Amino acid sequence: MEEEKKSVTGNEVEDMTPDYLAAINELKQNSVDRESYEKLKAENKKLLDSIVNGTEVAVPQEEKKSVEELRAAYLKEDQSNLEYITNALKLREALMAEGKPDPFLPIGEQILPTDEDVATANKVANILQECVDYAEGDSNVFTNELQRRLVDVKIR
Repeated sequence: MEEEKKSVTGNEVEDMTPDYLAAINELKQNSVDRESYEKLKAENKKLLDSIVNGTEVAVPQEEKKSVEELRAAYLKEDQSNLEYITNALKLREALMAEGKPDPFLPIGEQILPTDEDVATANKVANILQECVDYAEGDSNVFTNELQRRLVDVKIR
């Protein structure tokens, strides 16, 4: 084995071990885990089969949180403006999906929401969602965008 690691150039003996180790490390860094490759290959085959056969592929969806979990996240202390509004919008969506009234609407014993109330609640939710999307996770950007879109009403 000693002969394999060393090559002779003239009268000098050169050690090739560092070159072999560097080549092995480079292969490891540029190689993909066999299990990950097989998984990706299987997913691609399913997709191709669905296209060829005209069937639908089940797309994994986010695990939906319960209304209680969303309400707890909404009521959590020390949230940024972005987190608070994001949690409020998710809670609104979950409540409405369960058939409960829109929490952005006025509700009470002697109050019946009008079509204008519904349109206004939807407009507010859409603007808040646009601000969340525009912020791309940055709470300061969200706050600036929200303030830019809000109209100050002077109180007399």
